[in-house]
Amino acid sequence: MTRSARALGSVLFLTSLAVGGLRAQDKGGATEGWLQLFNGEDLTGWTPKITGYEVGENFGRTFRVVDGLLTVAYDAYDDGFRGRFGHLFHDMEFADYRLRVEYRFLGDQVEGGPGWAFRNSGLMLHGQPAASMQKDQDFPASIEVQLLGGRDKGARSTLNLCTPGTNVVRDGKLWTNHCWNSQSETYRGDVWVTAEVEVRGDTIRHLMDGHTVMSYDDPQLDPRDGDAKRLLADGRGEQLRRGTISLQSESHPVQFRKVELLPLDAPGPWLEPLSAAAIEDNFTTAGNWTLVDGVATLTPSEGQRGWQRYDHYLWLQGDYAEFEAEFDYRLQARGNSGFYFHVGDRANPVPTGVEVQLYATPAQKKRLTDHDAGGIIPGGPPSANAAKPAPSWNHMHVRVEGGEVRVTLNGRLVHVMSLQHRAIADRPATGAIGFQDHSLPLDLRRLRVRKL
Repeated sequence: MTRSARALGSVLFLTSLAVGGLRAQDKGGATEGWLQLFNGEDLTGWTPKITGYEVGENFGRTFRVVDGLLTVAYDAYDDGFRGRFGHLFHDMEFADYRLRVEYRFLGDQVEGGPGWAFRNSGLMLHGQPAASMQKDQDFPASIEVQLLGGRDKGARSTLNLCTPGTNVVRDGKLWTNHCWNSQSETYRGDVWVTAEVEVRGDTIRHLMDGHTVMSYDDPQLDPRDGDAKRLLADGRGEQLRRGTISLQSESHPVQFRKVELLPLDAPGPWLEPLSAAAIEDNFTTAGNWTLVDGVATLTPSEGQRGWQRYDHYLWLQGDYAEFEAEFDYRLQARGNSGFYFHVGDRANPVPTGVEVQLYATPAQKKRLTDHDAGGIIPGGPPSANAAKPAPSWNHMHVRVEGGEVRVTLNGRLVHVMSLQHRAIADRPATGAIGFQDHSLPLDLRRLRVRKL
């Protein structure tokens, strides 16, 4: 059974529903395995819920299909918006997926809409079922991926996070503020925008053009919130790992021409090896590494000279095939190290593994090589210089899955390489993960790894 078939089977098992509006993309290539939640013809498989109305009552045909586009319209709101917030719920619930939508704002905001709702919509994830909402409830308890269009002037990011009835964990701390802006660009006018969200285990990532503009962990119901309290009292667990998907109606016309979902396998649990009391608890090394307050430090021995490799690598215990890892690293000026994976021989890692380069690439450098930050050795240079200047902390995310490696540095996708690339096709498909001893100082923190 293929990966996509296993994932699709798990989704259908979770929902135990057969929905006519759900169909698989019938073309191969990049869309293989994607499920079309919107069929391009009608609202089959979707249920509206508008504040002040019963579930299923689509006041004023707020949600409709126009020329093949899923449209949110307000031409029947003759008396103004009057707080009639709406949500169009897909009838299935999902866990572990990649959601991709193409949307655009157009026209004028309906009279009476709040100022903050100008060119404002959202993707509500891990939401409560439509039938569980109160008649006068404005928003489902959910994780909102906020969609925003730019004003005439000023920055206004999209794919922000809002948390109606929920909280998330950000950088290891509970985040209880209602909204948090992403690092996306501003999209003005009536342009079509493609947005993606990856929901996997306890981690959610917002992506634009492959770049991670926001990520956070552990979505959960907020026990202080009235709507969340009702769900908790009805037996819903506090941790949110699955739920409904809905599209918002917040007083500004918006259209969707694509709403599609790629089921993913559930990941393994995160391992956070630097949270241990001693480096030896989760790693093996010949020496020169210390662990203090969650920061691992490589201090070269006296007499070791820069740009020479020594044998004091830091090896995580166990072997990994498909996995994702993320960590912060810090180098000095001209600092050099590497993140290794699929290493078959720890005593001889360079020719038996793949290296993602950690290097203090100068900010002004334009012509990049595979030895610059985010480069893959051997193989090729990163697509962009995303490194922060030394001695700043840099954040790297590496995912090895589906026959390719993807490297994101400081939120920017800088490398995608097939594991069958001629430069690395002879490397093992599984092996050790570790950090290089290049006889130059290196600090690591917030390392976490999980198997996929």
